[in-house]
Amino acid sequence: MNPSDGPAGDELRELIDLAPAYALDALDEFERARFERALPGSPELQAEVDSFRAIAAGLGDDVAPLAPPPSLKAGLFDRLDSAPQEQRAAGPAAPQGRADVAEPAPFAPAEPVRAEPAPVADLGERRSRRRLAIALSSAAAAVLLITSVVVGANWFGPNGWGAEREMSTIAAAPDAQQTTAEVAGGGEVTLVSSAELGRSAVLVDGLEQLGDEETYELWYIDESGPVSAGTFDVPGDGETWRVLEGDFAPGVVVGITVEPAGGSEQPTTEPVAVIQT
Repeated sequence: MNPSDGPAGDELRELIDLAPAYALDALDEFERARFERALPGSPELQAEVDSFRAIAAGLGDDVAPLAPPPSLKAGLFDRLDSAPQEQRAAGPAAPQGRADVAEPAPFAPAEPVRAEPAPVADLGERRSRRRLAIALSSAAAAVLLITSVVVGANWFGPNGWGAEREMSTIAAAPDAQQTTAEVAGGGEVTLVSSAELGRSAVLVDGLEQLGDEETYELWYIDESGPVSAGTFDVPGDGETWRVLEGDFAPGVVVGITVEPAGGSEQPTTEPVAVIQT
């Protein structure tokens, strides 16, 4: 489309009304195709879309993270009670080997398939449909915006909703195992693992709260040495949980050390807890 042939008048105003829904991918196939035909020829319309996308991208920064529900730990321990129970670790054990775990092969996302819009019988019906689309898409855009801000702001992070879902998946796996070990200085740590999923997580209880300059760091330890599996901090009550980064395999040793804030590439202190799987 030549820029000089861009929309004007009533048509431009209708398209501007649709810009919020287009920016959030909330238009149906017919209106999206119409909008995208007009977009290259209208700098004003493009500016509207860019503005709404920028607003949607920035709103999540102003939303305070939500704490996990209090029922999370109780629900997880209820699931753990029904999982096969391993022997309680008597104390730190010597690292033992584990087979290397191959990285999963990357896959390319499928190309989106868009159906051709169905023809509209007459101009009156088309205009009525446009007015309805404007009303519905405005409501849809508001719902999508609120949902994306709340979910997006709290999905990521070591204890976000995404991690909560993964934690529940590990605990509910058919081959889920748990091993509990005492922590030097008080408290205990329970490792929940699934060889089938190749994932594991820890639940800690009664650990000492560290200062701002220190953090707890998790390690997978095998015959090739320790590999960091992420860091975690504990609140005042000493209770928290963390899904370990990287792949889990039976036979690996899981260790916890106290490291400088931000973690270390290799352990710099003796482990406060060691769990043999």
